[in-house]
Amino acid sequence: MAQLAGVSLATWRRRHHAAFVAAVHPLPGSQRPVIYDAAQVEAHLAGEQVPTLAALIAAEDQAAGTVEDERGTTLPPHPSDLLSDQEAGAVAKVSASTIRADAAAGRMDAGMERHGRRWWTRAAAEERADRQPQYKGRTTGSKDKAPRSRPEDHRVAEVATELAAAEAGRRVPVTAAELAERYEVSERTAERIMARARAAATSAPTAE
Repeated sequence: MAQLAGVSLATWRRRHHAAFVAAVHPLPGSQRPVIYDAAQVEAHLAGEQVPTLAALIAAEDQAAGTVEDERGTTLPPHPSDLLSDQEAGAVAKVSASTIRADAAAGRMDAGMERHGRRWWTRAAAEERADRQPQYKGRTTGSKDKAPRSRPEDHRVAEVATELAAAEAGRRVPVTAAELAERYEVSERTAERIMARARAAATSAPTAE
């Protein structure tokens, strides 16, 4: 939203956020991160009257030649629906952290990056639900003291990209508060992610 409005994230939160949420409502069923309709957002930022979702759907149907007398704004589940880690976990009957760990370790679809978050299709979540677990933790009472491998955290690479963009002047500086909100973690955890991202960038081989 801040980028569309041409202001910094801090300025958006301080001066524009309250008026925006009062005029534009999230899409039905939208959870964190909250998703808005692009046409409604553009209308608000242009100072125009925000069209209703029903009006937008009717206009799309008319353009497609499939106008109906009555139509709700809630569509049935579809295999291509994009789900957050929490939503995918609910479908797969596992925790959100398991979805992230499975994706990082290659045990399920890696998902896709959209709007600063990683998403999985409903089809991938349902496939994960149909698959029996193929791994387990250390056996109780095991004498093996070797450290267990840690799956790669996709957040580190994402934050490293954002840090590089900030250093190049292509975006505002990255803050722990921003990352805490994006990944739904504490600011302390966000700081650790930033530290790991900086370390990864420092240790990465340079092109010759």
